[in-house]
Amino acid sequence: MLWHLLSTNLLWSQGFTLLMFIIGAWILSFLIYRPLSYLVVLFFVFSVWFFRLPQRMCAECDYDKSVIVCPADGKIVDISFGDVGHGFDQKVSIFLSVLDAHVQWIPVAGTISHIDYHKGAFNVAFLPKSSKLNEHNDVFILANNGKRIMVRQIAGTIARRICWWAHAGDEIKVGDTYGMIRFGSRVEIFLPSDVSLSVGLGQMVYGGQTVLGRWNASW
Repeated sequence: MLWHLLSTNLLWSQGFTLLMFIIGAWILSFLIYRPLSYLVVLFFVFSVWFFRLPQRMCAECDYDKSVIVCPADGKIVDISFGDVGHGFDQKVSIFLSVLDAHVQWIPVAGTISHIDYHKGAFNVAFLPKSSKLNEHNDVFILANNGKRIMVRQIAGTIARRICWWAHAGDEIKVGDTYGMIRFGSRVEIFLPSDVSLSVGLGQMVYGGQTVLGRWNASW
């Protein structure tokens, strides 16, 4: 487990600048005031844990192609219906605390049609207004059944860096990881009306593993 945590850790790639800062801070504190270097070590341990890349799988996806999995770890803080934007009819919002894994997972197999990044504010990600006002990144996916969904990564007060390594035109599978948000954030998934949700308000979910819902029509 420790080897997997270290060998797959995103700190070495997505957090390289932070890693260099930690190393510099440790050297400086060790030379000037050694007790402070212990706090730097603790922050390094926390960073390794924060940038972890959990191995996840959804067993139901192997035999049920109608399954849509959760794109992130966290707590369901809002479920909206009606015109939720971009032509979608329902939206599920997941709040990620600093203790949750901050990687985002692909919810359905298909192709990434396009990606839209928007600069914005850094309000508390728990608030509904953060969905539109905060810095966010929209990933539009064309599922294999011809339907569209969208996943939105939202930066928060502390989380001020959205990362993604997927690109428009990429063919994707359920459970692939495509990005992360640093230090507390919000992830939302926009869905059409022909999806029946399997999650409820206040529920804790796990990205790449928890069943978010299912397409109503079999395909």
